[in-house]
Amino acid sequence: MKLSKKIIIVVTGAAILAAGIICKQQFFLMVPLFVSLFVMSFQSEANRFGALAGALNSVIYTVAYVIMGVYGSAASAILFSFPIQLGTFFNWKKKAYKHTVVFKKMTTKQRVLFFSGVAVAWAALAAVFTYLNYEYAVLDSITFLFGFVIPILTMLAYIEYTYLWIIQSVLGLFLNIQMVVNDYRQTTYLIYGVYALYCVICAFINVRKFYKEQQSNKETEQV
Repeated sequence: MKLSKKIIIVVTGAAILAAGIICKQQFFLMVPLFVSLFVMSFQSEANRFGALAGALNSVIYTVAYVIMGVYGSAASAILFSFPIQLGTFFNWKKKAYKHTVVFKKMTTKQRVLFFSGVAVAWAALAAVFTYLNYEYAVLDSITFLFGFVIPILTMLAYIEYTYLWIIQSVLGLFLNIQMVVNDYRQTTYLIYGVYALYCVICAFINVRKFYKEQQSNKETEQV
């Protein structure tokens, strides 16, 4: 890990801790954020060990959600996030390339079908949330949906996951800002959201670099 990243992690962690103390947020709610700093650092480099660390963090999030009494989120963390992160690690290890994986792109047909399906699912989910008078209906519906499709694309090593990840992180940041306006105690998650966006942008750059490198090596082998 580069020194600059270590400094960013330390500064972000200190900011989260300070904000948590000032806002009197319970410490156990901040623990997953501290672990996430390292998980995101791995994932920013498209390192397969980020998925393994993410699986561990899913267990920590599950415990935090249970303590908070948010059982739906706890179930999602342990029944979806944990197995898919673990699956990602083993799939990337099976198709390893250096510390990452051999990436691939969707075909044009796959992109059309996939993104059309995502758009329809988003519209339906947003409509349901709006009907239920949920305050964050539009933003939370897309981040919720992306929370399912991005891990699947990541596990399958499609580079398109990074495009959606950037969108999710930007929208998530706006959602965090809205939440802080309504409840200042959510400041810790806003700070983490800024850090996460930085890591996602790094991941986007690194994944494209690895994919280009892999394609270049493939062309060289064919000559």
